[in-house]
Amino acid sequence: MVVSSAPSTNTSTQARHAVCPRCEASLVSNYYEPQCLQCGYVDYSYTPPTQIGRRNLMSAATRYVFRYVGDAPKLAETLAHVQLRRLRNRVVFGVTCPLCDNGVEMEQTSLSGKRKEIREERYRCPDGHRVSLIPRKDGSMGWK
Repeated sequence: MVVSSAPSTNTSTQARHAVCPRCEASLVSNYYEPQCLQCGYVDYSYTPPTQIGRRNLMSAATRYVFRYVGDAPKLAETLAHVQLRRLRNRVVFGVTCPLCDNGVEMEQTSLSGKRKEIREERYRCPDGHRVSLIPRKDGSMGWK
């Protein structure tokens, strides 16, 4: 029986980078590529596997739709469209006025000091409409 000692051509990238081709010591992966600590060999042809991670919050371009959670029955079916926007070094909501017909962008205003226990964000459009984004009990957001 003859046993071949030649390396197989179907080696995985993990097995290929485990042994140094010069001195047959084990390769250590540093920040960029695998390197042999014995002889100094570096495998520059190595490309690390890419991981599909979380996407950037801003690049998602998600448009949220918030339902009305207030007391007025006429506004029960009115939806507010909200998109994430970058403001200097933070991410804020870009709210489109649900009461205007032409989709006017609203500007964030400060709260008057009431209801500090609720994480509320208030917005105002140029026509004078005011909208408050309020977290609901189930974890979602609504507007009022």
